[in-house]
Amino acid sequence: MSMRPRNPPPPRPGKPARPRRGGSQGYKRPVQSPDAETVMLARFKAGPEAKREPGRNGGDAGRQAAGQASTEGAGRAGIPPDGEFPGASTRILVMPRGRRGGPASFSGASARRTWISRAALAAILCVQAVLSLRLQNTAYGDEALYLYAGHMETAHLLHGAPLRGNYASYFPGVPALYPVLAAAASSIGGLAAARAVSLLAMLASTALLYATTRRLFNERVGLCAAVMFCATEGTILAGHLATNDATSLCLLALASWIVVRTASWRWRAFLLAAPVLALAVAAGYWALLYLPTVALLAGLAAHPYLGRPAVARALVLWAVAAELLAAAVVAAGRVYASAAAATIATRSAGSGQLLTILAEAGKWGGLTVALAVLGSVGYGVDARNEPNENVALPGSRQRRVALGVVLTGTALLTLLAQLYLNTDISLDTHAAFGLFFAAPMAGVGVARLVGDHFRRAQIGVVVWAAALILGLAQSSQVFGSWPNSSALVMELTRYLGPGGRYLVENDDVAIYYLMGNPDAQPDQFTSTYFFAYRAKGGQLLTGTPAYLAALRAGYFSVVLYDTSVTPALDRTLAAALENDPRYRLAGAVPEDAPDFRTTCYVWVRT
Repeated sequence: MSMRPRNPPPPRPGKPARPRRGGSQGYKRPVQSPDAETVMLARFKAGPEAKREPGRNGGDAGRQAAGQASTEGAGRAGIPPDGEFPGASTRILVMPRGRRGGPASFSGASARRTWISRAALAAILCVQAVLSLRLQNTAYGDEALYLYAGHMETAHLLHGAPLRGNYASYFPGVPALYPVLAAAASSIGGLAAARAVSLLAMLASTALLYATTRRLFNERVGLCAAVMFCATEGTILAGHLATNDATSLCLLALASWIVVRTASWRWRAFLLAAPVLALAVAAGYWALLYLPTVALLAGLAAHPYLGRPAVARALVLWAVAAELLAAAVVAAGRVYASAAAATIATRSAGSGQLLTILAEAGKWGGLTVALAVLGSVGYGVDARNEPNENVALPGSRQRRVALGVVLTGTALLTLLAQLYLNTDISLDTHAAFGLFFAAPMAGVGVARLVGDHFRRAQIGVVVWAAALILGLAQSSQVFGSWPNSSALVMELTRYLGPGGRYLVENDDVAIYYLMGNPDAQPDQFTSTYFFAYRAKGGQLLTGTPAYLAALRAGYFSVVLYDTSVTPALDRTLAAALENDPRYRLAGAVPEDAPDFRTTCYVWVRT
């Protein structure tokens, strides 16, 4: 219980009272906010003569005697008397009370530290933008599919136009969400504008990563986490691909920030993350794997503030998000659930992918995961890198170990999922999801390597330089793994005609670049992935027999293949075309890429 302030003792008889420093003639009770906590400072005794009289709280007589002794002792020792040092300190430290429940903030406000960290974060985001924008190539097959499907979905929603197939049955996300957003951007600024949507999403993800890590640890760890995440291959690549991965990851990052930001709040503000999680899953079904991570993060972040009741937050958040997703599936139809299952639970045929997946995962995220393991171990042993370091409330050792296991283990969850699917398709961008959650612990690892007061800053520079070199080389290699399609599209444009039918190895790219051409509508294109053809006798054929029957009937007016995607079928088509007098070889377009070099052959029906 705080002691009420009392006036200083009266002056000695015969001597006028000496004014206090600053011109104050007497004690003024401090102005105290009703929304504040008060703490009494320790008592101060001015000299050895000051003795406390027995009685409750020293009594008024004891205070007066202490004041007199203090004045006399000060006169002999040359210490300023009475006005400077009252006998017993009655000063009150007024501490502002938090607006929300839970312990006080882990560090005091510092405008200098805040602005320095914000400036450093802005520099990191600029570096990330440059790393992504330096990549240049024509549209990738998946990008083209998303963009022209988005245009068709928009026409279907606004004007009831028919769709080219049931996109909901095989898209890795709801077709009416990201594809429509990317198509709208593409209508304004073409492919560059659609890719800019992904870049903004990845920049927002990095900023939210910093904000989340700062509240879990501190500003320095947040900057270390952001600088490591921005240089990974998955981050650079996802920021310049017009696919749904960046948008889905950004929504996951927003949900993670919400549960950490509201960790000390006693009302259920953390449930605001539930609809954001549901939207992240709708944008990209791959986000389903990370719902448990965000739910556990909600409980672990709140544990130092609320204790054991915080564990219930994980269960409640997971249950509410699952209910929202179930309600969406019931309203939209089971086809979306089937597509989600195909995305995250359907194994690819074949074998021999284990070593390839492990090698690629180690190459694209091994350094960050190693730093995250180091940070998890160090954080479990000691919450602070230096004795006086300001960190967020660390809680018990069990809580710190659990936080490290959950965040670092999420990166391994991505690898296990790819191993289960038995494919490395999209592993580069999917790895960014796991690395986002491992990045806070990687930031702790970098901070431990650098040491207190940046004692070993050169080690941090070397680590980030290694991450940057790997990210630059890997992203350039992956982004150049498909050939520039400009020459091929220009060659195909020469042979377009009303009612023509075109067999193209990857028809998505041609459809996207030729949108708006009345002689190149989506239903006029066929790819070498799948084809169903009804022969003259009424028999429905699929696969290679369907392609050969269509060629014999002169069904296709133009045939393009390059033996890169479906080489077995391409060789069969080449033999059939060479023996068919109705088709002639009209041209051969070279296709060069860093990983391979091939030639696309163009056959035209005479």
